[in-house]
Amino acid sequence: MRYADLPDHFAALDAWRADHDLAPGEIIALECATTVPGAITLLHLLARGFSVVLLPPAVPGAPGAPPRLCRRRLTVRGHIVNTAGHAAGPANLAPDRPASFLAITELAEPGPPPPPALATGHVFLRTSGSVAAPKLAVHSHAGLLGNAVLSLERTRLAAGDQIAIPVPLSHMFGLGAALVPGVAVSASLRFIEAANLLRFREHERAARPSVAFVTPALLATLVRPDHAGPPRDHYRHIVVAGDKLAPALFEAAERRFRRVLNLYGTTEMGVIAVADADDAAGPRATTVGTPLPGVALRLDAPEAPDASGAPDASEPGAGAIVCRHPHGFTGYLDDRGAAWPGPPPLVDGWYRTRDLGRLHGDRLEVVGREDHSVNRDGRLVVLAEVERAIEALPGVARAVTVLGGDGRRGRRVLAFCAPRDGHALDATHLRGACADVLPAYAVPDHVVIAAALPVLPSGKVDRRRLAADASAIEMSAPPPREGTV
Repeated sequence: MRYADLPDHFAALDAWRADHDLAPGEIIALECATTVPGAITLLHLLARGFSVVLLPPAVPGAPGAPPRLCRRRLTVRGHIVNTAGHAAGPANLAPDRPASFLAITELAEPGPPPPPALATGHVFLRTSGSVAAPKLAVHSHAGLLGNAVLSLERTRLAAGDQIAIPVPLSHMFGLGAALVPGVAVSASLRFIEAANLLRFREHERAARPSVAFVTPALLATLVRPDHAGPPRDHYRHIVVAGDKLAPALFEAAERRFRRVLNLYGTTEMGVIAVADADDAAGPRATTVGTPLPGVALRLDAPEAPDASGAPDASEPGAGAIVCRHPHGFTGYLDDRGAAWPGPPPLVDGWYRTRDLGRLHGDRLEVVGREDHSVNRDGRLVVLAEVERAIEALPGVARAVTVLGGDGRRGRRVLAFCAPRDGHALDATHLRGACADVLPAYAVPDHVVIAAALPVLPSGKVDRRRLAADASAIEMSAPPPREGTV
C-alpha cells in the first residue's frame, strides 16, 4: 500500500472503532503482528492518541496475558503462523476492511481504570525477561518519536530506501529503530513475520532491500556458508542489535551485506548508541559507535554480584553503563499494570542499564551484563568474556553461560555451546580447551553441547530457560572435581 492511502485506511479504522465503542482514554492491549495490517493498526492507534500495551502475537513461548490495566485486547489476524512455521491467513484480508484482520476480546479480569496521566499518549513495552521477570516500560508518544528522529542521524534512512523489517514490532528494536524512523522518512517498508531463511530470501528477491534490521540469531543463519550465497550489492547496510556479534560473524556479515551497523539500546531507553552509516573509522566490529546526540553516558563502578569480594581488574576500563536520554522512558509498571514496587529506576534522570561497557575514545563497547557476572575465588568473572573466549575456540559457533548452584569457588558456571556447521564438539575436550584460554577460576564447571539455543521473540537468547536446564543438569550430573579439567 502507498503512504497516500493511509488516510483512507485510518478512516476505515475510525469507523470500525466507533462500531466497537473504542476511544482514547482506554489502554488497549495490541497483539501486533509484523505485517502490513499490524503496522497500520499500530500507527493508527498512535496517530489517534491511544495508550497501547504492545504484545507479540499469541504463539507458544510468548509472554503471558495482557496486564490488568487493559480492559480489551486487539488481535491482528493476518499471517497467522501455524505449528509448522508457515504463514497462513485469510485470502480476503484487506487493509481497508478492518473486520477482515482485527478481532477484539474482552479481558476476563480487568483491573481498575488506569491513571488519567497514562490513559492517552503512551506506549507500554514489556522488558525482555531474558534474565529476570518482565515488567512494563512506560514511553510517551513524543519520546518514542524523538528517539526515532535521533537514530536517523546515524542510520541515514531515506525516502528512497527499501527497508526489510524481520524483527518484531512489539519490541523496541522493531518499533523504535525500524518502523517509526522508516515511516518518518516515508521509506518503503517490507515486514517479515516469523522470519527465517526462506522468508528473508523471498523478500530479498522481491524487493532488493537497501537496509535491513536483523537480530544476531537470524544473521548467523543468513551468513552460514551453505546459505550465504554471493554478496548482495543492493544493500547499503544492515543494523544489528540484541547481542554482541562474534568477530567472525561480523566479518561474514560485512562480506554479504556490505556494511554492519552495531546498535545498542534498551527497552527503557530506546536507541542509545549506533555506528554511523557514513563513518568507517574506529573498531567497528567490537563497538556500537558513539551515543546519539543529546544522550549522556557514564561508566560507574560495577556492583559486586555477591558478598564474596569486590570487582578486580580482570575487566580493565570496564564499568556499569549509566545513561541519561532526552527521549527515554518515564518509569516502570509491574506486569499486572500496577505501580512498580522496586526502587525508582531513574535517579536525577540517570538510568543504570545493568550492562557493562568500556570506552574506546568516544566509542562504546558493550562487554556484558552487570548482573550476568559472578565472584569466584574472590575474582569477578564477567560471563560475556567467558563466552567470547569459548567462541574463539575451533568449531564453536555460539556459547552462552549461565550460573548454577554453589561450589567451592562460588556459583558454578555452565556453558551451552552450539557447533559450527560441519563440526562435531565434545564436551570434555571443549572444557579442557577452556583451561588453555581462561584462568582457572573462570573455566566452566559444565560444558553442554546444544544443536540450537532457545531464543525469545526479541531474538535474544532465553537465558532463563537455559538456567532451568542448568538446574536439571546439575541434579543429574555432579560437577567435576574442583581444580581439575
